[in-house]
Amino acid sequence: MDDSSGHASSSSSSSSSSSSAAAAAADHPRIHLYAEHLQNIRTLSIQASLATFSNTETKATLSADGSQLSLSHEGETATIQLPITVPGGHNDATLVIPSAPSKELTFRVSLEEKPGSNLLGERPAGGETIVPWMSSHLSASAEISCANCRSVLLPRGTITKWKDLPSEGWAEMMDFWHCHKPDVPHDHHHAHGIDGSAGRGIGANSKLAVERGVGLVGPLELLFAKEDTRGIKVSSTHLTSSHENTLLCINCNTNLGNFDTNTQAHRLGKQSLSISDNPDSAPISHDMELWLSCHLLTSADAQGVRKFKVYRHATEEVQSPTITALQIWLFATDLVISSSVSKSSRPLPVLKILYKEVEVSAEESTGRLNAQALSEGELELPQHEWELLSRLLDKSAGLLPSRARGFQDWNVGVLRRFTRDRDLISKGSEE
Repeated sequence: MDDSSGHASSSSSSSSSSSSAAAAAADHPRIHLYAEHLQNIRTLSIQASLATFSNTETKATLSADGSQLSLSHEGETATIQLPITVPGGHNDATLVIPSAPSKELTFRVSLEEKPGSNLLGERPAGGETIVPWMSSHLSASAEISCANCRSVLLPRGTITKWKDLPSEGWAEMMDFWHCHKPDVPHDHHHAHGIDGSAGRGIGANSKLAVERGVGLVGPLELLFAKEDTRGIKVSSTHLTSSHENTLLCINCNTNLGNFDTNTQAHRLGKQSLSISDNPDSAPISHDMELWLSCHLLTSADAQGVRKFKVYRHATEEVQSPTITALQIWLFATDLVISSSVSKSSRPLPVLKILYKEVEVSAEESTGRLNAQALSEGELELPQHEWELLSRLLDKSAGLLPSRARGFQDWNVGVLRRFTRDRDLISKGSEE
């Protein structure tokens, strides 16, 4: 009996060790291939990390059609689909392996422009930020549901007209323009009342009107008259501000957005929604990673910066003298990469991001102006989105070779982003 027990224990231990070894092998592959298309300099950058030193048998081969790269080392082979097809001959081409043994190999392939070729490739966004579900993408037959449980929130036909919201800061800019119009005397407005902007219906004191049957569309949100929606409940807690209350799905309690008492509107976050454009189309929703990258890009466009301090939305009064923020630098916004450890065999359009956690004084976080503050943007995310952004960036480092995961005192990561031809990806269809 004792022997049997000991044998079972030994088998269990052996099984556990095997599982651990398999997990370690998955996290640290013997061959890790990575490539990125440096579009502006027409170069394909390729890196390979090996578990052991390269030798005379190590071989890197480019396929005859220029679409794949394979690397063989000590009886194992890794293959990736390249971010762009390399023009060349009609036979497999062998890349030169450095003669000095190394665990880190680097190749650069110059892409020569030829008549009729397109070596810049299809940029992920064609030089612009792609935002799904703007007014031009939506029709009167659209039906909007909760992305989590598919409960209908706006039945088909409820919204007959879609309008894009003005860009961020529109009210302040209009107020500034009318106050400082060069061809109008400065006292012109005062002849029409104390506040000239009041009669124009614009300016910082103007109220946004939300009409029934009209959907107002922003980059990350949709606004509707509360009478148009259904299946939504309001959750007012001490964690919400006095003029905004959380909106929840009645069926599954998913956080859908907030109720704005100033406009009496339901402000729904696109990341919580799925949309069916017509009776014959299935509901479409998008992965939160794509919405986070969209948020970063639209904020960069609006604020004219590439560096941000990202704060967590304060859910309660904190007396600490410092606040933890995620400092990020959008290093490359339209990169296409391939990695042999990616779950997707296709090249990935991504943002390349340098990031680190920093402690910010409470005084600085409340808007104190200094040279650094003027060169950086500022974002505030809900707690769960801030934590997800941090986790995604940390996890994405696994796509990169080990020596490419840091730059000076920054960490390096990537976020998948929307593209023109794939901005209707169903949630969960891509890993």
